[in-house]
Amino acid sequence: MAFSIMLKQLREEKGLSQKDIAEYLGITRQAIASYELAKREPDYEILHKLADYFGVSADYLLGRANCRDLNAITVGKNIELIRGDRTFQQLSEDISKKLGTLIFPEMLELYAKGERMPFIGTIKILAKYAQVRDSFFHTHNTLETYEKEKKLYLLEVGQEKLTDANEQTGTIFDHIKDNDLIMWLTEESSLPYIRLAKEIEDAGLAVEALKPLLDSISNTKTKMK
Repeated sequence: MAFSIMLKQLREEKGLSQKDIAEYLGITRQAIASYELAKREPDYEILHKLADYFGVSADYLLGRANCRDLNAITVGKNIELIRGDRTFQQLSEDISKKLGTLIFPEMLELYAKGERMPFIGTIKILAKYAQVRDSFFHTHNTLETYEKEKKLYLLEVGQEKLTDANEQTGTIFDHIKDNDLIMWLTEESSLPYIRLAKEIEDAGLAVEALKPLLDSISNTKTKMK
């Protein structure tokens, strides 16, 4: 669709007059009429002001893209970046293989061309596959910034896993409130018990699984008094 037709369509959709657009741009109504009659083309500044005004991309306004979403072009370029030299079919198969989620090659191509805007869920899938944060797709990127983003992503994921592990398991001594028992555990004769508890903890069992062991140790300590 030509710029002249697109401009008129967007203007009428919003119920605006040519005068309304002209006042926003700081030009004459006759200039807007000339744009809509295809007698005149806007310069770069006017084009981008119009795109911002209607909340669409400049490519959409020029009839070069079918998606109105302002971010569609940026998202598309980033999908091309993570695709590399692979076909959309290969990219689709790789996503399916690694994540168990299917995104059809035809849809990936539409996204990459900026003709369709992926849903939030689809962007999250693409982000997980590319090992980047969701926000990556909404900013301009290069191969260099892509590599930096992947490193940041891996650091964040690693930190999150470490935090979750600490919250879930804690340490044995965090769950002991008996001071006498703590003193007993520090004695040399208690070393075999400590080693056993450590092996259980290293195996990834929840701290709750150690409670029978701690109760047993506590009972033994009581009998020895």
